[in-house]
Amino acid sequence: MVLIIRLSSSSYPFLTSSTPNSQSSSHRLHTMAPTHAEMARGFLRPRFIIAFAALALLSYTTYTRLNMYNAHVRLGAIDNCPISNGNSVAGAIVTTKDRLLRSEKVYQQQVALRDPALKENGYGKPWFSIWPTDKDSMNWWGYFPASFNCPHEVERVGRYNDGGKWMCGMSVLENLDPLEKCVIYSMGVNDDSSWEAEMMDRTHCEVWAFDGSVEDVAGDAKGNPRMHFNKVFIGNENRVTAEGSVWKTLPTIMKENGHEWIDVLKVDIEGYEYETLDALMDSYQGSILPFSQLQVEFHLLAGLFLSNDVRGFNKFKRWYERLEGMHLRPFWSEHNLVPISMDYRVGFACIEYSFLNIAGNHRLLRA
Repeated sequence: MVLIIRLSSSSYPFLTSSTPNSQSSSHRLHTMAPTHAEMARGFLRPRFIIAFAALALLSYTTYTRLNMYNAHVRLGAIDNCPISNGNSVAGAIVTTKDRLLRSEKVYQQQVALRDPALKENGYGKPWFSIWPTDKDSMNWWGYFPASFNCPHEVERVGRYNDGGKWMCGMSVLENLDPLEKCVIYSMGVNDDSSWEAEMMDRTHCEVWAFDGSVEDVAGDAKGNPRMHFNKVFIGNENRVTAEGSVWKTLPTIMKENGHEWIDVLKVDIEGYEYETLDALMDSYQGSILPFSQLQVEFHLLAGLFLSNDVRGFNKFKRWYERLEGMHLRPFWSEHNLVPISMDYRVGFACIEYSFLNIAGNHRLLRA
């Protein structure tokens, strides 16, 4: 669209001057300068008003189209990205399945690099260190990068400090119909329940908390009618110890609660996560783990399941690869720096991991 505006001297007399050449310089400047009244009459003439309106319309149309184009580009980067099973296809619409296939391909490429990297750094040799000081070597967590991509948005939920979790697809849970069941299981609610509180604030999910070491939920979620506390430990068998501690398997608990699937499983139990998750994997060996995503904090604490040394690393590697074999894929990790700020000798002994279960037909795989 081309707009031509012709300014006529007859319409706008302040554009010209009939001042004689013989007049002084200062007089010429004075007579050429339009008065406020002349300027007002010029701007209020119909042709000027029409031209101004046309310019305003053109500017608004251009601005709107530019914004629509930018929005299309931003959305296209997510919804219309030309990737399908790793190949470029112009104009292709990428589905959740396409994203998952692509992520799995990339993840397996990363997994294939793990053992060669360990071998290069002396794994199996007496001098191998999982906390090397050599800048070219890798430490413990470097061999287990969270390199899978959640097919939805990822955001941090819970308090800003220790206790927050990186969630995959919060919008999926937020947009559920109130009649659709949404179930969260949380193991470990000793002194912080900010994550549970925010999950209930933003969704209609109900939370079942399990912790045999405390009498009730503490923190922000305490007293919420959708928070259900159970003074129970989850393990590999149903039993009651001589001290009165109650242990139940996850299948038993789910059956008692009438649950067939868990949307989010959170495990933050200060070093006992390995035995607990081992028990879960034992219960569902040969089948699919019954949860969509896992939020877990790993602890390397001497005297518990793992020690912060090469022996502990060997055990962790086998255990972590078992998780991978049960179709869990890490899409985020975050170091918990609270312990190291309290005692530097602890090192990077605590880290949060977020896993997506890529097996089954749950919401995050369908949406």
